[in-house]
Amino acid sequence: MTNAKKTHADKPTAEWKTNDFLAYLTERHSELYGIDYRPFRSWAAERGLIGGLVGTKTKAAKVSPEFLRKFIDECFASHRVTAQYPGVSFSWFYQYKTAIWQRLEAEELAERQREEAEAKRQAAGSVDAEDLDGWF
Repeated sequence: MTNAKKTHADKPTAEWKTNDFLAYLTERHSELYGIDYRPFRSWAAERGLIGGLVGTKTKAAKVSPEFLRKFIDECFASHRVTAQYPGVSFSWFYQYKTAIWQRLEAEELAERQREEAEAKRQAAGSVDAEDLDGWF
């Protein structure tokens, strides 16, 4: 019995590493544009940029894999290729789609703040209920 390696399609996004993102980018690029994916500068530069964001064995993560995938999906959804530029790369997205990155960061921050406020409300509500039980 052979141990087949899991691909990005077999893993939850939370477990994705640099190679999973590169495979996903290559797959989506081919699906959307019908041509091979090519990095902006080099594969090493692309790998370094993605690894620096989602973390490696030696680098701490700056963003979650879910956030990065959401960014990539939003970029692919909004990007329009031309005859002169029939493809795109992650480095290009990261360099020129900063408005999408910032919007997603703001949405993530707002969601975290909502969750914290809800947790505080629930904690305050449970304390009040316990206090009331003591009175009766």
